[in-house]
This record gives sequence, C-alpha cells and structure tokens, in this order.
Amino acid sequence: MNTLALRSRLLAALLLPTILMGSLGSISCSAQQDDAALRSRKAREYFINGTTLQIQGNRHAEAILEFQQALRSDTSSVTLAAIARSYLELRKLDMASEYAELAIQRDSNSRDTWELIAEIEVLRGQYDEGIAAYERILELNPTRRQLYTLGRLYEPRNAARAIEVFERLCEKEPDETVLLRLADLYERKRDIKGVLRSLERARFIDPIDPQIASRTAEIYVHEGMFPELRVLLSMWRGRDLDLDRSARVWGVALSSILEDTLVTGMYQEDIIIILDEAKEYFPQVWPVMALGGTLSMLLRDTIRAAVFFDLTIKSPGTRPESYLEISRIYLVNDYPLYAEKYLLLGRRRYEKDPRFLFLLGSASYDLGRDNQALSYYKQTLELDSTIVDAWVQLGLLYDQHGALDSSDHAYERALNIDIDHALANNNYGYSLAGRGLNLDRARLMSWKAVQAEPMNAAYLDTYAWILFQSEELEKAKSFIERAITNGGNATHYEHYGDILEALGDIDGAIRAWQNSLLRDALRSPTQSKINKYR
Repeated sequence: MNTLALRSRLLAALLLPTILMGSLGSISCSAQQDDAALRSRKAREYFINGTTLQIQGNRHAEAILEFQQALRSDTSSVTLAAIARSYLELRKLDMASEYAELAIQRDSNSRDTWELIAEIEVLRGQYDEGIAAYERILELNPTRRQLYTLGRLYEPRNAARAIEVFERLCEKEPDETVLLRLADLYERKRDIKGVLRSLERARFIDPIDPQIASRTAEIYVHEGMFPELRVLLSMWRGRDLDLDRSARVWGVALSSILEDTLVTGMYQEDIIIILDEAKEYFPQVWPVMALGGTLSMLLRDTIRAAVFFDLTIKSPGTRPESYLEISRIYLVNDYPLYAEKYLLLGRRRYEKDPRFLFLLGSASYDLGRDNQALSYYKQTLELDSTIVDAWVQLGLLYDQHGALDSSDHAYERALNIDIDHALANNNYGYSLAGRGLNLDRARLMSWKAVQAEPMNAAYLDTYAWILFQSEELEKAKSFIERAITNGGNATHYEHYGDILEALGDIDGAIRAWQNSLLRDALRSPTQSKINKYR
C-alpha cells in the first residue's frame, strides 16, 4: 500500500467519528424541533378548546383545565389572561387577580389584560385601582368601548376627567349617547356653554330625536334664550302630532317655563307668542293644551286659559284626567267657580268616577257651601268607600260644625284605611287635644304626621299645641318656633304667644299676639289677650 493510500485511510478513520457525531446531532436537533412543534400544536389545541368552553358561558371551570394544559407549553400573556378571565367569570377574584398580574408581567402593553385587571378591581370595590388600570390603557390606543368604560368610572366622582375622556371619545367618532352624558357632566360643572355645545352636536347627529330636542329646550328656557327656543320649536311643528315626538318637545318646553317662576316673570311677551303658536299647531293634543292653560293661569291670563282648557276637553284623546287637571289648577289658583264648571262637565261624561264628586266637594268648600260639600263627600264614599281623603274632609267639616261624634267616626274610618295618613293623624290629633281628650293618643298621631312631613308648619303647630296642653312648655316653644320658621300664619303666632305667656315671657307673648293680628286683624280673642296686659 502506498503512502498516499495509507494517509487517506487514516484520515477517513479519524473523520468518521466526527461525521457520525455530526449526523447524530442533526438527527437529535430535528427530533427536538419536531417535539417542540408537537407541543406547540397541542398547546394551541388546548387553548382553542378552552376558548370554546369559555364562549359557551357556563363551562369556565372546564375551560381553566384546558388552559392549564396549554400552559405546559405556552406561558404567554394570552393564555394567562384567558385563565384570569374564567376565574373572574366564576367570581374567584383572588385567583383571577393572580393570573392577570402574571399576564401583565409578561406583556405590559396588553390593553385587554389591563382592562381585565380593571374589571377585577371594580368587582372588588377597589374603584381607584380599577381606574388606575384603565388609565394605563389610555397610553395604548384604547378602543371606543374602553374609553367609554373609563369615562363611566370617572363620572360619579370626577366630572372633569370624565369630560376629558368623553370628549376624546367624541373626537374619534361623535356619538349622541356620549354627547348626552357630556351634557349632564357639563351641567354638574355649571358650564352652560358646554351643555349647549354638547346638545347641539347631538342634534346635528340626530335632528329628529325628541329627547335631545327636549333637553335643549329645557336649557334654552332656564337661560332665557327664547329666540333660540322658538327656532328649535319651529322644527317640531306638525312633524308628528301624537305624544311621542313633536308634542312631547313642546310639552317639555311649556313644562320648563312653568317650573321657572323667574322666567315667567321676565319673559311674558315671549311666552305669550309661544303659547299662541302652541294653540295654532297642537289644538287637538290635550296635554299641550292643558299645559298652555296652566301657564296662562300662572300669567293671570284667565281668558287665554279658558280658550286652552276648552280645547283640552274638546280634543279627541281627552280623558277624565283632562277635566280633573283643569279643575285642580283652578282650585289651586283660587278660582273654585271655574273648577266647578269643568267638574260638572266632566261628571256628565264620567259619572261613575268618584274623583269628580270629591273635587266638587273641595270646590263647594272653597265657595263656603259646607252642606253641599258634605253631600259631595258622602256621594264620593258611596261610589268608593276607600278614598281616605274624602273621610278626612268629612271629619274636618263635621268638626268645624260641632258634630264631633261624626267627625271622630270619619277620622277613625280614614285611619282604618291608612293608619299613617299624615293629614288624618294631624287633624284628629288636633281635634282631640282641643277637647282635652286622650292626649297621649293625640300626641302619638301628631308626631306621626310631623315625622311624615317635618317641614309642614301646620303639623308642627299641632304638635306644639299638644305639648302645650301636656304642659311641656319648653318643648312646645321649640316646635312652635319651627312652625313659624316654616310658615308663620295667624294661628301659629297666637299659639306662640300663649306658650310664651305660660313661660312667663309676657313681652314676648304680646309681640307674638300682635304678629298674629297683623296676619288676621279680625281675631278678636287675640286682641283680648293683648288688652288683658294693657
């Protein structure tokens, strides 16, 4: 064998282990790659199975098991967040928080994971922590939903930040729901320009939304912006003559004017123009006509009111409430004869409705026709013996005419129907105390009325008077002073004088009695009390 052949064989022998090792290494590497691919595929399968179970909504425990299998090969943020989501749905908040924190450690730029953390914290009642998590999303190009949720979290406690978020949301894509929320927030901040700006943007998006138009009308009224109000209302004339759209917007505008006495005093000419336009465009829509009549009464324009009210009862959709509301308005404004007229008309159409008889009793009482009032109240109870207010009015009338047994019976019937009825308790308690009867019960009834309406001057006066009858003078003085603070009529001042006299404060008593006479100069017994010390 020559030297060259020998060297070739030696070289081959030396290289063979290296070649074999290299081949084996390639085979091992390929096997590892195949194994990794298999694990990755299995992880994906487990993840898909878990997601499928999650979507079904009621299989979150099974979903967690699948995700945990996926975790053996895939510890990514997505898998950890998926487990956290299922624990959240199961309301296992500690476990949900643990996995969500692991997920965010792996990917701090995941909007969905930060949102998940925020949800967990809010459910825990940790609103500040929830807001802090959502604020991290602000740096990561948040979705509309995420911005909206953050704005809602800010709303209760931080109107300014909520405004910032909602304005950012509207920059992306204006939305009328968000703009209405902005209007509310600006109103909380007393930023009327912001309110109007938001409402006008909302109207631009949906010019035929009655809710948006109604809100705008309210602001125009309260700000005295009547030219703008008339322009707005002109867009809602005849578009739809039912209660759902045009009439609703006009109704809100008229109601807003009614609620603002300053506006009605300062803008009467503008209001009259709007009233006349309402009459022209909505003569058959009874609620608008009823509001027009009510507003006319507020302006003391009884002639215009009568026109509106006549249209109200002629409207095709008129109901018993049409007549009843007109009558109530006249009674409240001390026009019992006008009230009686509409009640009699309504009673002819709805003769089985006891409310007409009851209000006829009230009109008769205001007109000084006590016997007629008694008759109407009795007829009311013949139709419906459960109308507690009719029993109370009977009790009051019988008491005033000295028919005390009948009065007591009426009040007892009222309290049998409603043991907590404030007026029945007050009147009956006052009647018993005036006769020096059953003061303990009278006191309990009077106190029940005071608790029901603690600012009612008449109820406070009754309780003070019963305390006076029970010789609890200091306490009586305290309650009569509260009555005067909340009302202060002639009777209250006379009682105040009587209580001060019993306490030995004669100068104070005389001043109180004089105040009583200033409010009712014909109270001769009060004058006699003053004369006693002169």
